[in-house]
Amino acid sequence: MTIKTNDFFSEWLCDEKLELSLSTYETHVTYFERHISPFFSQRREYLSDITPRDVRDFTNHLKTNGRIDGKGGLSPCSVRKLLALLKQSLNEAVILGYIDKNPASYIKLKKQTTTSQRCIMLSSTDAQKLLDSFKGHYLYPIVLIGLYYGLRRSEIIGLKWSAIDFNNNTMLINHTVVKCRTIQAKDSTKTNLSTAEYYLLPDVKEVLLSLKEKSSNSSEYVFTWEDGRRYRPDSVTKTFRNHLVKHGLPPMRLHDLRHSCASILFDKGYSLEDVKNWLRHSDIETTSNIYLHYNMSRRRLIIDGLNGTFKL
Repeated sequence: MTIKTNDFFSEWLCDEKLELSLSTYETHVTYFERHISPFFSQRREYLSDITPRDVRDFTNHLKTNGRIDGKGGLSPCSVRKLLALLKQSLNEAVILGYIDKNPASYIKLKKQTTTSQRCIMLSSTDAQKLLDSFKGHYLYPIVLIGLYYGLRRSEIIGLKWSAIDFNNNTMLINHTVVKCRTIQAKDSTKTNLSTAEYYLLPDVKEVLLSLKEKSSNSSEYVFTWEDGRRYRPDSVTKTFRNHLVKHGLPPMRLHDLRHSCASILFDKGYSLEDVKNWLRHSDIETTSNIYLHYNMSRRRLIIDGLNGTFKL
């Protein structure tokens, strides 16, 4: 059975739409439109003509020139995601009888080392400097909550007043706002473990009460503009990044507040299991990888502290 490469990818995405959440489906569409479909449709008109060499050339292209802006290659994590998605689609092509074997199944990527991953982990001192720079800024409560609780961006922006009980001092994480091609709000979190109830820390309670008193709208969401519109996830990320540049602070992602929360907890002596539960990781391996980054950071601090101890 012969099918054109682009036709198959379009067909597969249509089938996937029935099985996936909207945000995941939109992510898949973006990956195919930006990377997978352009590369393979230009190289091989028909799906059955794709070879393992083509797939290897694809991953090499992603590594060296995969960025849409033409400024180099994609991160190892992005390359791995794209290869996995390609394999998944071609597995379906085998099942449907379009091809006999999956040419992508032969291609393996070297395991990504922990040190190659980009991960910023602030100490308590550096986190305080960051927080101080945001005083008076509308993102201050978001940065504070990110550092204290290690919440994801979608969870912070999705926080509702109904999830905060000021009398019993609790905060429920059960709603998210995510953006891919469109912005979606949903009564679910990344995983089942991500739904959790936290004790409302006094510092955070004070900031949230002040925010509620100043709010001039009746929005159900905590973080909104004066007219009640929710903050856009991409707008928060951009504003955060621009603020760092304006104040001469080292570049970092908003998500690195989550990593910094972990490093601060490690600094205070909490165990891997404690941090795993606080950040609601689905497995201990994720927490362990962050701990490895933390250890490397601590070693660099030791080097700085040891240097010059002896007179040469």
